[in-house]
Amino acid sequence: MLSFRDITLSHGNRILVRDISFTIAPGECVLLAGPNGSGKTTLLKALSHRTASAVLIPTGIPKVKGFTVEAFIETGCYRSSDWRGRIGAKTRERLEGALDLLGIHELKDRDIATLSDGEFQKACLAVALTREAELLLLDEPTAFLDVEGRVAILRTLRDVTRKTGISVLFSSHELHESLSVVDRVLALTRDGRFLQGGSDDKFLVIESVFPDVF
Repeated sequence: MLSFRDITLSHGNRILVRDISFTIAPGECVLLAGPNGSGKTTLLKALSHRTASAVLIPTGIPKVKGFTVEAFIETGCYRSSDWRGRIGAKTRERLEGALDLLGIHELKDRDIATLSDGEFQKACLAVALTREAELLLLDEPTAFLDVEGRVAILRTLRDVTRKTGISVLFSSHELHESLSVVDRVLALTRDGRFLQGGSDDKFLVIESVFPDVF
């Protein structure tokens, strides 16, 4: 169980939300919702600095031509590599397991520049899964994807939590699709409130933040 206490979010001199406290259980898939400017990205960054057990996967990672999927994932394992950049047997085993879990093992020799956005998002997830994290933090992982790609990534996030016990917290504006796969909802409001909703009231939380969505 990961616990976060008394987090205050600010932008410049402006306080966005005060005294955020919550827990995330092992294997939970949690949606972080809120309007633009409410502090979602700021919260994810704050959580990544609060514990070494969390890995933040940002948006906008470039597809640099000349890296295979396998090489791209290995670059994310630099902390466990030797002075020549070679990863150890245990890290290699986790890497192979991540490729299998995410269904991209057959892509490992492909140049990342040739991947679809959905395939590349899975490669970014594989980087995080090699890091032995307890919590994956994703900022808009379904951004710029078509409907099929969004559904595939959301189902992948749910499968990661179910099969590994790793927890996932992700922000998204795709509320209808996200609510179908998550266990709970955390929400930030424009007027500085922090809301939580479990399996029984996650829709009520979303309705209170976005009354015109449903």
